[in-house]
This record gives sequence, C-alpha cells and structure tokens, in this order.
Amino acid sequence: MTSPKDVSRSRTYSVLVIPPQDYLRHPHPTRLHHIFERFENPFQVTILNMRIRTSPKIRGSRHEVIEVGHAARSMLLSYLLGYADFHLQLVNLIRKRNYDCMILSSIISPIVPLLASGRPVIFDYKDIYSLSASAPFSFPVRTFVYWVVRFFEEILLKFRMTVVVPSPSLQGIMRRKFGINAEIITNGVDTHVFKPLSEQEKKSVREKLGIQQSDFCLSYLGSIENWLDLETVLCALEQVPHAKLVLIGGAVRSSEYLQSILSLSERKRLTKRVLPTGFRTQHDAAEIVGASDGAIIPFRTDTELSQVALPDKLFEYLAAGVPVISTRLPSVVRIFGNSIHFYDTVNELSQTIRNLIVEKDQSCCDVSRSTPAENYDWGLIASKYQCFLKKIVETGRRPQTRSDGSDRC
Repeated sequence: MTSPKDVSRSRTYSVLVIPPQDYLRHPHPTRLHHIFERFENPFQVTILNMRIRTSPKIRGSRHEVIEVGHAARSMLLSYLLGYADFHLQLVNLIRKRNYDCMILSSIISPIVPLLASGRPVIFDYKDIYSLSASAPFSFPVRTFVYWVVRFFEEILLKFRMTVVVPSPSLQGIMRRKFGINAEIITNGVDTHVFKPLSEQEKKSVREKLGIQQSDFCLSYLGSIENWLDLETVLCALEQVPHAKLVLIGGAVRSSEYLQSILSLSERKRLTKRVLPTGFRTQHDAAEIVGASDGAIIPFRTDTELSQVALPDKLFEYLAAGVPVISTRLPSVVRIFGNSIHFYDTVNELSQTIRNLIVEKDQSCCDVSRSTPAENYDWGLIASKYQCFLKKIVETGRRPQTRSDGSDRC
C-alpha cells in the first residue's frame, strides 16, 4: 500500500516562471537562470519569456521556453510592443495548465496574482526595480521610468504573495517600507566554473591579455553602468604605477557611463592600464578573474540600490580565490565582513592595492584551498529553492530561513 509520504515523493510540481530579463539573451546568466536550469524531476518548469533583445539566443534551456514579444532597438519599445502579446499568452497558459505555483520576478504584469486564482505566487524581488530600471537613464527619462516602474511595484507588493529577496538589507527594507516579511534566498556561484587557477594557468591567461607577471591585475566583472564608482578606482590607479584594471563586461542598457570612464582614463593617461574586454562567456570571465591579483566591487554607496546589493560577482570572486576589494555594502559587510578588503576613499583603495602587492610577492598559489563561497554554489541554492517551493505547494506555509539565506526545510 502506498503511503502519503511515497505519494508526496512521486508527485510532479509544475511551475511557471516569469523572469525579469530576456532569459535567453541577457549578457549575463541571471539569478533565475542559474537557479531554474538546475531544477530537475519532480519539477516541470515553463519559462514565459518576453523577448526584449535583438541579439540571437546566447544560451539554451533545459525547460520549455515560450517566447513572446517583438525585440526592438529600444528596450522600452520592446516592452510596449510585447505587452499585449505577453498577457494573451499568460492568460492562455494559466487557463489551460494547472500550475502548482508561479514565480514572478518581473513587474511587467501586476495582474499575475489575480490570474493565479488562489494558487501560490512567489515574487522573486532581486533588487529595488524602480531604482535599477531607471538608473542608467538621464533626466527626464530616468524620472519617467522610475515612476512607471514604481507604480507597478506598489500594485504588486499590495498582494498577499510570498516575497523572496537575495540579501538581508533588502529584507529589512521590505519590512520597513511595505510591512512584508520577505524570505532570503541569496545569489550564488557556479563553483565548477569559478575556481582558483594554478600559477601556469594564470600565466597563460595574463599573456593573452598582455599583462606582465610583475603587474598588479585588478579585475571588475559585470555590467558597467552609472551605479558604479569607477572614477575612484582610476584615481587610485594613478597612485599605484604597476596596477592595471581589467573591465570584464559592458553596458547593458546605456553606454554613456562606460564611455565617460574610458574618456576619463584617456585624460588621466591610463589608457594602457585600463583594459575593457567587453562581455565574455562565463568560462572566459572566470579565467580572467582567476588570473587576477584582486577583484573589485566599486559600487557607489550613496544610493539605496547599493545599500541592498549582494551581487553575484562577490560570490564569483570569492570562489576564484582572489582577494576581494569592495566599498562598504551593508549585506556584504554582514555576511562576508572578515573575508573582504573594504575601502571608502581613493587613498584607502590605493593603500589596499599596495598591501596586496606586498602579499602577492610574499605568498605562493595554493589551488586546493577552500573559499567562503563553497556554501553558495548555485546547485545548493537551487536545492534550497526547490525545498522552499515544495513546502509552499504542499502545506501552504513558508519555511523559515535564517538571515544568511539557509533554510530549515
């Protein structure tokens, strides 16, 4: 005779995922891509993806991906062109398929909780969307985008959904601003891709980049937008003659900030020491980070967006085994305070680089060492998310999570 426990184990969970960016074409694999591409049986996942990029598919998916919309050169125009198509497909899917739950990580549709008809909806709120969506633009477009997105945010957050956030700081804001007790499931890293390199591997990568072994190679990985403070990094480079900065990434929405940084490096005569590589595959990016002598998170600290940040790049830097330098981001300080070199000023950053140069000269590479990122592998994060969803679907209750994102399922 089959026990209730055996039935629970054998059942299938159908999940509809609505990602925040173009799931197949975003330059970086997104949070939900990392998590749900690791979902296997008993989960059946459908991705309802709005195409907002004109580029061809960068990556595939192990799941069913239903694409809607019409990509245009302007992302805003892409959203407008695909808005009606998205909702028609959404209504059709929900009517025809009895999904066990829905993962919403986009503010494109404030009516998703209504269409769910009582089924669980998880709002995966990766940052403050009204700020991140408007940040790359200049006035008055920035103001327009901010208030439009905030309007949708306000509507969505009034529904009784389970909200998941990636950082303790964002959890605190959700509690103070909206009275929502959000759950924490942090970002993570693919530790099979980002890992320490041997001295020979480092040498090979640096030779391809034209970086001498005697140079101090500082890398930055990610989008280059105006929420960064790369001006301070360039000023610090002026004070450390043998330091070079490798920018692994580019502009996702607006290239204005990147161009201003390249122009500033030219005026400071740092052109030969600032090396933009453009977007790279995860494998290539991991090699460059692993071959570096340090990696930096130069987020501005005077914005609310930075106050809630716990970026993927932090986990990737740590997994690569290189020293991490960062501005004082509250969640980073809280979780990894003892593993990071923090700075507030140009002089503090330049002194940190000098100290790391001394340490580099005095130490040797040990590729077998453990890193603080081992407990944040995307495989483990995906398992926590699966556990989280099972609990919600089966009991209607949210499992309790600790402030570091670990669960009690």
